Amino acid sequence: MRPRRADYGATPSEVDGPTQSGEVLGQLQHQSEAALRCCSFSPSGALLATGGDDETLVLWDVATRSLVRALGGHGALVTACSFSPDGALLASASSAGDLRLWDARYGHGSCLLTRSEAHDLGATGCHFSPQFEASLAHGTLESSYLLASCGNDDLVRVWQVRMAHRCSLWPQWMFEGHSGNVMCCRFAPGGQLLASSAGDKTTMLWDVGTGEQLQRLTKHSRYVPCCAFSSDGEFLATGSNDRTVVIWTQADSSSSSPGEGQEEKPKPQPQPKEGVGVAAVGRWSVDQVGEWLEGLGMGQHRAAFEEHAIDGQELLHLTHEGLSNALHVDALGTRARLLREVQALKHPLWRHLPPAGEEDAALPEELFCPITQEPMRDPVVAADGYSYERTAINRWLESGKETSPMTNEPLEHTMVLPNRTLLLLIQKYLR
Repeated sequence: MRPRRADYGATPSEVDGPTQSGEVLGQLQHQSEAALRCCSFSPSGALLATGGDDETLVLWDVATRSLVRALGGHGALVTACSFSPDGALLASASSAGDLRLWDARYGHGSCLLTRSEAHDLGATGCHFSPQFEASLAHGTLESSYLLASCGNDDLVRVWQVRMAHRCSLWPQWMFEGHSGNVMCCRFAPGGQLLASSAGDKTTMLWDVGTGEQLQRLTKHSRYVPCCAFSSDGEFLATGSNDRTVVIWTQADSSSSSPGEGQEEKPKPQPQPKEGVGVAAVGRWSVDQVGEWLEGLGMGQHRAAFEEHAIDGQELLHLTHEGLSNALHVDALGTRARLLREVQALKHPLWRHLPPAGEEDAALPEELFCPITQEPMRDPVVAADGYSYERTAINRWLESGKETSPMTNEPLEHTMVLPNRTLLLLIQKYLR
């Protein structure tokens, strides 16, 4: 990568866009009034996680600015948090060096896994890869993720995370190369490139597929506490205590000499290829959306999409109601298929899942039983706080199992209670 621009900055008056007024939409504070050190939005934008000096991770409802749940368990400052790309998990790190994985999908906030001493001198950052895999095995949905973490031990670690009946985590890579505490790590949108910035004034680029160090960026004169990729993966921004932000761009592959601030490697490393994903689809024009419809065999709807100027950004935010009311896609099956195809664009590996029924595809994930992965008709709450289809959890218990299907922790009792609120939601969607 080459530095595109140094000493980059802008005052509020220089920034164009809908947020130029700088209006405060809401102010959130932990009950302890402790300092906050990290925050992360869920992929849907519905939840916000914050962590701070009170050793607590808090989930907030963004729409109502209200507290959903406070998650305790870390015995030290919460230094970082990150949602998985499907919103099912929330990772957090602390100054004690531990990593924790929490249930974020069902709102119960259960701690699914703790990895003590992930970084023995304290963890400073964690970040989920935007890419993940999902598959059905023996009737159970299994999801696989990559999670990066960094710490005061000068290391960057990449972990494999798997979620099925239980949550598991094991190390994949340990990246060495920094000579100071690593302060931040971030995946590129494509998921194969990882950046880390540190107290040694450098930023490293790593190939997650091969475990190789690709580049060492050295423009800054003081420590580099933060880095971030642009949504299209073309740019990398690094912020330093030298009071500058440097914007890096992909080096010209035809150039044989290293760019300013870039140390030459013994041999060139291939750059990861960006697949179809949110960033790529978001740049589609109206014509490209029309071509996509033609490719799906739905060219009859192209005129309506073009009339309403549905480009890539609008496509990613289509809803059942929008398809029906504005675009006049009347057939329920067609609307459901379109929404499935949009989900496949957001997460290419989503296609690994077999297609659900036409009506089921439009249902929120919360309405599916965690055991059968089918829409619930008679939801009940078990002792672990999770909701299941009554017949599925009864079969689970009758088979002699005494642990939670979600957390693998022992159940305090086998009694189940009707979830009437969830039942009303199901009836609303299935009318």
